[in-house]
Amino acid sequence: MNLLLIITGSIAAKKCKKIVSELSKKKIIIDIIVTNSAKKIIDINPLKKIIKGKIYLDSSEKRKKMLHIRLARKASLIVVCPATANIIAKYSNGYADDLASTTLIASDKQIVFVPAMNVEMWNNNINLRNVKKVLENGAEFIGPDYGKLSCGETGLGRLSNENKIIQIIYDNLKNTHKLKNKNCIVTAGPTIEEIDSVRYISNYSSGKQGYEIAKQLILSGANVTLVSGPTNLQPPTKTKIIKVKTAKEMNRVVQKYNKFDIAIFTAAVSDISPIKTTNKKIKKNQLKNIILKNNPDIIKNFSKKTFKKNNLIIGFAAETNNHILNAKEKMISKGCDLIVVNKINKINNVFNSDYNRVSIIDKTKIEHFKKMTKKNVAKILVNKIINIYMDK
Repeated sequence: MNLLLIITGSIAAKKCKKIVSELSKKKIIIDIIVTNSAKKIIDINPLKKIIKGKIYLDSSEKRKKMLHIRLARKASLIVVCPATANIIAKYSNGYADDLASTTLIASDKQIVFVPAMNVEMWNNNINLRNVKKVLENGAEFIGPDYGKLSCGETGLGRLSNENKIIQIIYDNLKNTHKLKNKNCIVTAGPTIEEIDSVRYISNYSSGKQGYEIAKQLILSGANVTLVSGPTNLQPPTKTKIIKVKTAKEMNRVVQKYNKFDIAIFTAAVSDISPIKTTNKKIKKNQLKNIILKNNPDIIKNFSKKTFKKNNLIIGFAAETNNHILNAKEKMISKGCDLIVVNKINKINNVFNSDYNRVSIIDKTKIEHFKKMTKKNVAKILVNKIINIYMDK
């Protein structure tokens, strides 16, 4: 397990020694980038004695060409601790003017920021906008916590508890390669069934949940093919993306996919489509003549194939009534190993939202979860997949 730790110029940098020491005891190979401002705060010599990796300063890049590329490629996880408002601003706006920022921009790995700063700096609208952009780019945050700050004030901005930071970093690293060489297919988004040149049948699905799952699978080392209906989302790095429009197209792509270990069907596929379409607008008085047909049942068709014993098929269901009972029936009838269901109502209107509230059902139990981000739903599901494979 390879960790790249970036220490920036917050007074909380002095707390990094404990974090580095405890993680080193867990046999994690740690490389450290110390920014120029951090170098004025901490003595790097004690850190050199602890780690198995190396410590790099901003001047190191001048001696070793493309060092930022090599460090970005070597790391399984990058943690910026402590993270100042400055490094958050640099990353959120794509600035790359020193070893730390160029390495961050060059990385396709999971990045975790652990902020520490004055309460007013944290709450500044510019900083909060930058934090939002960083989150949208897929990075994560640990903290900050509420408490007494180095400046003597009390508020939000304190570095999170070191033991909490250590545990989260270790958990992230532990799962980095758990699904290595596993081939996964994920469907996401809506499908669109054209009626005429201006009308179509579709739904409110944004594809966000499927894209988050694809990203978490990638971070766990899996090879991921993402079959996506029309969305405005950016596919995760390292994902093979196949874009489709209709249920028929999605079915055709999925049924050709034979070499897989894990299949996750999050797409909200239209159940029906017109038998005939036209490139002209149908007159209002002719709409009643539209004849509809059932679309192919993608999951059911897929699960009928003969696969390896250890394959895993996961379905998703959105229900308004009797959601648990309906989801159980769907899991059995479609041949899924487990199913993730959300009850759609005014409180849990998941469509085009960043949040979801789900229950996960397998053949022996039901797990209910509170409302959380779709990213956290994805993490829970992927961790469950990892545990299933560890038990096999």
